[in-house]
Amino acid sequence: MKFIKLLFAEAGDGRTRLLLISILPGIVMAVVIALVTTVSNNSNSEELHVVEMGFFVLGCATVLFTMNRALNAMTALVSGFLDRTRQSIAQQVRRLDLTAYERIGPTRINEAVGRDLQTIDETAPAVVALIYFVMQLVASALYIGYLSVLAFGVTLVCFAAAAYFYRRSYTDAEDLWKAATASESAFRLSLDHLLAGFREVKLNARRSDDLFANYIVARSHEVERLRVESGRGFNRGQTVSDIFFYALMGAIVFAIPHYVSEASVPSKITLVIVFSSGAIGSIIRTLPMVARANVAVESLHRLEQDLAAATPAAPNGNTQGDAAIFDSLNARALTYTYTDPAGGPAFSVGPCDFQLTAGETVFIVGGNGSGKSTLIKLLTALYEPDSGSIRWDGTPVTGANVEAYRSLFTVIFADFHLFDRLYGIDEVDHAALQRLLVDMRLDDKVSFQDGRFSTTDLSSGQRKRLAMVVSRLENRPICIFDEWAADQDPEFRKYYYEVLLPELKAEGRAVIAITHDDRYFHFADRLVWMDEGQITRVEKTGVEFA
Repeated sequence: MKFIKLLFAEAGDGRTRLLLISILPGIVMAVVIALVTTVSNNSNSEELHVVEMGFFVLGCATVLFTMNRALNAMTALVSGFLDRTRQSIAQQVRRLDLTAYERIGPTRINEAVGRDLQTIDETAPAVVALIYFVMQLVASALYIGYLSVLAFGVTLVCFAAAAYFYRRSYTDAEDLWKAATASESAFRLSLDHLLAGFREVKLNARRSDDLFANYIVARSHEVERLRVESGRGFNRGQTVSDIFFYALMGAIVFAIPHYVSEASVPSKITLVIVFSSGAIGSIIRTLPMVARANVAVESLHRLEQDLAAATPAAPNGNTQGDAAIFDSLNARALTYTYTDPAGGPAFSVGPCDFQLTAGETVFIVGGNGSGKSTLIKLLTALYEPDSGSIRWDGTPVTGANVEAYRSLFTVIFADFHLFDRLYGIDEVDHAALQRLLVDMRLDDKVSFQDGRFSTTDLSSGQRKRLAMVVSRLENRPICIFDEWAADQDPEFRKYYYEVLLPELKAEGRAVIAITHDDRYFHFADRLVWMDEGQITRVEKTGVEFA
């Protein structure tokens, strides 16, 4: 079982201690059961069994104490594993390049950190109970062997047959649960489309019906079908196990007494088996939980393998720190090709040449799908180009300096994420922040207190203006804005082109702006036109020069 192996591997040097305190309660409980059967079959019922009572109390106290220690140890073990795994996944994700991140996808990462780790957390205590009940059964079987070799043989045959048939059902049921988990991921993807695309769905009844009937409902039914079949497999295994348990009970009560000389032996064995029935039932109820945890461990392991394979090796040299100095950027023959799900080539960008100097304002212009945003991702080194190179102040951008190079940029993407805190800004200039909020007409809607913005629940235009506040506070030498003015009213659109961009230029910052606002093109030093992934022309002051 992958899950149990994982837990004891995580225990490290403490695995022997964890195993011992998990095994001991089951053995002691079997001794307690043996004591109870012995006392209950004692013919002198008027005698007070003080010694036996003392051993009974001691045994029960030992079971309670060791079980509590085992559960506490398992809780600490799993909590530590979850903490390390969450941090490890987050660390690997932050080291991915954008291409790898888009290929793996946030949904899969969220499912691992959410669903899979939660399943492991919830199932871990059940492992202690599983070991407890298994050891109780083993010790009880040995006690039956002490009472009668024949009864012991019958017990072993029944237990072995029950375990064999349950294992067959368990394996099939576990495979069905894996399929149900995969189908649930597909269902959640469809549901995400409904939630993220609510406006688009609301405006198109045919899209709404298609998404709901053919994907959400169909995939939900598939999850239901697979889970029902998986549950039936586990239940079938339990039923078969119960058959052998009742067969054992019948053999002990009706057959074994004819082959043993001591009259009290059958009743003792019967009591042991009755006590064991609870352990058998608990084991059968626990195993499906362990099966689900096995699936979670496999899913988590595959994600960690994919993340490790996609995470670049740490480069030699210092990659930390902000890059405060920028004079020029020179990109030559950059190319990048997207791939389809089958791995074949799809849309391509390049080869593209691009130059930028400090204090220069460049507008990138082109239709939707012309490659503007992809070019930005290449220039910022979010995408690693298939070919071509970038030079920063004459120095090639490589793995050794790419982190410092990226720190040249502050970017507001078209699909930007707005953080509620100023992460990475150690000392906040509250006076400057307040001035920026006033400039963006947000001072009556947003405040900065306790290290965070009071709200990010704003209109799309206001969210972009708050993102601009953050961008200005980051104080980077290169500013990139992807259709920032698209959601602004005429007043702020005019402010953006006629006031804000000239201010940035006056501060010596380079600005790259993706825009369609041709009435403001004269505020750019250069216009870069793109079409079908190519830079088709470059204009300066209305004069085409490349």
